[in-house]
Amino acid sequence: MIRMPRRNVTRFIIPLIDVLILLFCIFLLMEFNSASQADEESEKVDDASFKYDQLASELDRRTKELKQFEEDRPQLADVFKLREERDRLRDEVARLREQPAYVRIIDIDPKDGSISFFDDTKPNRPALKIADEEIAKALIERHKKEANGRELYYYFVYPRTRSIYPLFGQEQNYERWFRKAANSLVKK
Repeated sequence: MIRMPRRNVTRFIIPLIDVLILLFCIFLLMEFNSASQADEESEKVDDASFKYDQLASELDRRTKELKQFEEDRPQLADVFKLREERDRLRDEVARLREQPAYVRIIDIDPKDGSISFFDDTKPNRPALKIADEEIAKALIERHKKEANGRELYYYFVYPRTRSIYPLFGQEQNYERWFRKAANSLVKK
């Protein structure tokens, strides 16, 4: 019979237990690591979901804006026309500011519709009654000289009280008398 050496069982089991403990610890760490990776993946999915929601809401908002723009597109032609008109009016205002008008005020009497001019540079004198075309022409010539190249403009002040004056015929006469100067009676 062949004799086998006797070995101590503890010598064999203790290293085996050490190896098993080491494998168990590695197993636990692997689970922990995979759990943290799962958490990271979950966070990435949550972030992606949040970004998707944001992008979806932004897309909805932009789609609504685009639809509104498409509805408003025909009106843009009007906007361009208005801009051109605004630019033209700005140029006109700039031109008028460079050459301010020389404005004179003509009062219309509420009692009989007659017109008069009060010269504010000579306050002691009574208002000049304008009874006919000759007086109106003389007044226009005097004011053109005073205007020194500026545009002369007559503003007719209608009665502030209830009055039937000026009558239509009177208005036509005044318009004819003052046709050589710009005035507020001229209808465009």
